[in-house]
Amino acid sequence: MKLKRMARLLFSDWPAKVLSLSIALLLTLFFNLTRLEQRTINIPLTVSINDVLAPSSQYPSMVKVILRGERDMIYSIREDEISASLDLSEYKNEGVYRVPIRLQKRGNALVADPLEIHPEPSDIAIGLEKRIAKSVPVTPSFKGFLESGFELANFDILPPEVTISGPAGLVSRASEISTDTIELSGKKADFTVNVRLLKKDSLLAFEGKDSVVFSATVRKSRDIKNFVNLPIIVRGLAPGLALAEILPTGNVRMHIAEEVLKDFKTDEMLSVDLKDYTKAGTYTVNVVLSVPEEVVVETYDPQTLTIKLQAAAQPAEPGAEL
Repeated sequence: MKLKRMARLLFSDWPAKVLSLSIALLLTLFFNLTRLEQRTINIPLTVSINDVLAPSSQYPSMVKVILRGERDMIYSIREDEISASLDLSEYKNEGVYRVPIRLQKRGNALVADPLEIHPEPSDIAIGLEKRIAKSVPVTPSFKGFLESGFELANFDILPPEVTISGPAGLVSRASEISTDTIELSGKKADFTVNVRLLKKDSLLAFEGKDSVVFSATVRKSRDIKNFVNLPIIVRGLAPGLALAEILPTGNVRMHIAEEVLKDFKTDEMLSVDLKDYTKAGTYTVNVVLSVPEEVVVETYDPQTLTIKLQAAAQPAEPGAEL
């Protein structure tokens, strides 16, 4: 009898009792939810890919991650205890793919409970293209000016070329790689620096070092001088031969410092060497330019001459009739 009475009491008005229980559970859940707080962190996104393909579209380097849990717990989690990654290694064909972001927990993130964690966005669309590599020249990028009165004579970059790799379309369009800015301000002597290489696009990668050695030669500035109507000196003319025609004059354009110019005989710059010509005739010979080592020649003319040689007139013997 007691069991029947208890059963009647248990199942009487059961809809109301079920509703009451559901409301109680919802209230409990709501109470627990109101105790949870939310925290947003930004962490690096790591991309894994095979050697056949390369990303051909930009993707974020950082990803936003939402943490939800008890305040003390979620704020005890360090950003390096959660990692985000895209795994593209399974894709073998070119195309555009939507890939989920994977999160991995460690440290405090593993023991936190309750803890809700998800990335925003949850996946990323990324293009994949055949990977190629090629060598391109390195070009320097300068900033500032040398000390007044000095100039950059020449420079070397080692290595002069670097190998880049990445998506085929992007690599095929790349014609050079620039260095980070090289500071020239105030310099008045030779200098050598290690300088980073700059990628025009983050999708490109360097195969090897991402820096080069830049060496510069600095000298005092030289004025541009034009020398015109210079005589062309004849050297090595064989005995018994003479020029059939007067040689033309020459012109030289060059950079030369004033202190060098003072001791420099400009009328001896141009010459022709005829020591190899021992018979009369017409010959094409090179015009030789002789200047000090410090001089930088832009151009000179003529650089070759057509010279006619003839037998020299014999002097009349004493007593001969005229």
